[in-house]
Amino acid sequence: MSAEPDRPEDEDLLARERERVMYTLSILAIVFVVPFAVNDFLKGRNLLGCAIVVVVAAFAADGYAVHRGRRPPVPYALLVLPIAAAIVLSLATQGVIGAFWCYPVVLFFYFVLGRGMARLCSVGLMLVATVAVYHYVSVRVTVRFAASLVLTIVVIDIIQSIIRNLQRRLVDQAITDPLTGAFNRRHMETRLAEAVESGRRRNAPAALLLIDIDHFKHVNDRQGHKAGDRVLQGLVRLLRGRARRVDHLFRMGGEEFVLLLPDTTEEAALGVAEALRKAIAQAPLLDRTPVTVSIGVGGVRPDDTVESWLKDADGAMYAAKERGRNRVERRSAGERRSEGGPRDGSYRGRRRDEDGP
Repeated sequence: MSAEPDRPEDEDLLARERERVMYTLSILAIVFVVPFAVNDFLKGRNLLGCAIVVVVAAFAADGYAVHRGRRPPVPYALLVLPIAAAIVLSLATQGVIGAFWCYPVVLFFYFVLGRGMARLCSVGLMLVATVAVYHYVSVRVTVRFAASLVLTIVVIDIIQSIIRNLQRRLVDQAITDPLTGAFNRRHMETRLAEAVESGRRRNAPAALLLIDIDHFKHVNDRQGHKAGDRVLQGLVRLLRGRARRVDHLFRMGGEEFVLLLPDTTEEAALGVAEALRKAIAQAPLLDRTPVTVSIGVGGVRPDDTVESWLKDADGAMYAAKERGRNRVERRSAGERRSEGGPRDGSYRGRRRDEDGP
């Protein structure tokens, strides 16, 4: 068992901005770089002018594709080849002036490529440009150029690390329950929708456990809200300690939690739920007072929506309440549950009577 499921911050959070950046850069390349190509052609530097035209054409093709919602025809990483060729030709014909283009190009790499690829392309460009500066200019200029470009790469890398860390914190705040650290309801609905779609398209199994703490209102009334908070936090720690890394735990609201089990059949989920129920009943979540849960289990079905899936699991959990609590029940095998489910017809916002059966 793993301690905690994957979180969205493990993904490349800047990826969604790359197309917008590439589209903007393609416009800037046409507006600001084309005049240099025209100037080179007028002054007889035809090879350099052609190299610049190739770079601008590649940018324009990718920018147009992005604007049309299509896949860019030229992979961003491959742009390093015509860019490096243009810089070397500029150094050969204009001296150190050509090296100036390395600095905006490094910025380009870091904002349209993944971090690893950006580092690789930046270092590769630095080596090519440094050799060219040494060959066409002088050793004194080469040392200063290499040092300044290395410093630029390091600073950009540090700035991007800070941006990523800040973005991770913002994302974490947007999708995480602040009290327990479990994912919140907004993120739950996104993940459940993905599971429903996978079940419909690929017949991929998935199951959810709707977990409700029994008599939680009594805990708050008799021992205070701080004790209730400790119970919630302890429950989340226990569930995470027994979850796989691919599982996702959400706080649905109040004392209700949802554990999403990807690639898990309903039968297997029943076994997981029963093991969790026993572990929770035996855990010291509250001093001198046992804490139990009622769990509704539901596997995703081809005709499910997020709403129907949750509603049926909620109905199963409510049936566990009615049958004595500290139980596991599965969703109805036939038609949508009409008895024993949420009495207002919806899982949303329902308040249970903790003094009921």
